[in-house]
Amino acid sequence: MVCMNRLKVTLKHIFSKDSLHIVEFSFCDEPLYMMSLELNQNIVVGAQVEIGIKPTHVAIMEEFSVRNSFVNQVRVSIVNIEYGELLCSIKGALNGEILEAVITTKACDRLQLGVGESVVMVLPASEIAIL
Repeated sequence: MVCMNRLKVTLKHIFSKDSLHIVEFSFCDEPLYMMSLELNQNIVVGAQVEIGIKPTHVAIMEEFSVRNSFVNQVRVSIVNIEYGELLCSIKGALNGEILEAVITTKACDRLQLGVGESVVMVLPASEIAIL
């Protein structure tokens, strides 16, 4: 069963325009951004919060890429790969924190991933939520 990635982060900044909010967090000294139309008024800069993202919304790249629309790119070391008939679960660690991506087995085979390798996990800002 696939469980939500749950990350403990510090809220660094809130950028707002009308009803749109871009929230900047710090996760293991890496910036992460969330896009939101609604934001609880109790959420304030400096707060420690937990954010979540489904593993099926996390993509994997071999290298950082500056020429794309994804601002959340986190380098991790692969600690576990579980192959299924259709899907693979890839778990990566950053400073002891575990992130999981679930991708197709075909994509996993094409990337030729292995435990111990360094990869970049991509977390779309529109898919992150404060829990």
